[in-house]
Amino acid sequence: MKLLATTNGGLESIAAAEICDLVDGDASVHHRGVLEFDADVEDVYELHYRSRTLHRLMAVVADGTVAELEDVYALTARSSIPDRLPNEEFGVVGTRHGSHEFTSVDVAERVGQATIDAYRDATGTRLPVDLDDPTVRLEAYLYDDRFTLAVDLTGESLHKRPYRICEHDAPVRATLAYSMLEIAGWTSDESLVDPMAGSATIPTEAALAATEAVPRPDLDPAFDALPGYDGERFRRLRDDHTEKSPTLDIEAREKRKRWRHCARVNREAAGVEDGFEIVEADAREASIDADCVVSNLPFGIRTGTDLRELYGAFVDRLREGDVGRLVALTTKPNLIPIEPTVRYDIPYGRLDAAIVVWEP
Repeated sequence: MKLLATTNGGLESIAAAEICDLVDGDASVHHRGVLEFDADVEDVYELHYRSRTLHRLMAVVADGTVAELEDVYALTARSSIPDRLPNEEFGVVGTRHGSHEFTSVDVAERVGQATIDAYRDATGTRLPVDLDDPTVRLEAYLYDDRFTLAVDLTGESLHKRPYRICEHDAPVRATLAYSMLEIAGWTSDESLVDPMAGSATIPTEAALAATEAVPRPDLDPAFDALPGYDGERFRRLRDDHTEKSPTLDIEAREKRKRWRHCARVNREAAGVEDGFEIVEADAREASIDADCVVSNLPFGIRTGTDLRELYGAFVDRLREGDVGRLVALTTKPNLIPIEPTVRYDIPYGRLDAAIVVWEP
C-alpha cells in the first residue's frame, strides 16, 4: 500500500534514510514535510514504535489529478474509503497549495460529503462526524492539480515524547533533535557534547537512540478500530522490542540552574539516568573536546544575550579544542563566524532557521 509520512520540512532526506533503514522503503518527497513510499502493515507497526524522525503515518486511499472542486468529490467517492474506515466518528483536514478558486475548507467539506455518501452507499450507514476529536482523521492534500487523500494511522504525533515533562522556554522538537544527530553522523561509540543543552532534548534523544529504546512507548494508534490493522499485534511487537545497554560518553552542558534541573527531570523520565552527564558550564568559557558537538543555539531577544558575542566566543572554544564535527540549529546563522560545510534551511515555527554543519 501507499503511505504518506510527515516529518520536519527541509529534512525529508533524513527521514527518508530512516525509512529505508527500518523497513527498506524507498521514500520520495510528496511535498514539503511529507514523504510517500510503499509499505505493508508490518512496516506500519514497526515505524510506529521505532521511528525517531517521523511525526505521522497515513494510508493513501485516493491519489490523482483534479481540475475543479467537484473532481475532489468524485475522486473521493470512487476510492476504497468505505473499506478503510470503521463506523466511528471521522473528521477531515484539508491542505491546499496553488492557484484555485476555492479554499482548504472547501476541499475538506467536499471530501467529508463524498466520504459520507460513499460509506452510506456501500454499507447503508451514515458515518458520524466529529471535527474536534474524531476516532479517525482524514488528511486531504491538494497541491496544484494533484489531490491525495489519506487515513491518519497515528493519532497523536510521534514527536510528542513522553519524557518532555519539564520544558525549556524554546525547546527543540525531539524529531528535529534526533535528525541533527543523524546529520552529525554520531554513533554511540563517539563522544558527544551539547554545550547549550537547555532541558537536554538532544542528549536525551542520543541516549534513547543508542539504547534503541522505543521513543513513544505510550503511543496508542487507532489500530483497534481501523479495518486491516491489529492493535494487539502492534502492542506485542512494541513490548517485545529489545533494547541495548552501551557505555556512552555524552555531556549536557548548561549554565542556568533552572534548566539543569529540567534536564535531570527529563533524563529520569526517559529512563536514561546513566545515559549522559549534566554539568554546569558556560559555552563562552568552557573548553570543548568531543567527536560531535550538537546544539540548539539560543536566539531571540528573550535570551538577554548579545548573540554575536555568544556565538563568537563559542566558536573560539571550538577552534581551541579538539572537535570532530559541529551541528548547530539557529535562526541567526549569519552570526556564527564559520563557513559551514553543509547547511539545511528549515522552518522553525514561524521563523526561518538553519542547521549548519562544520568540520574544523
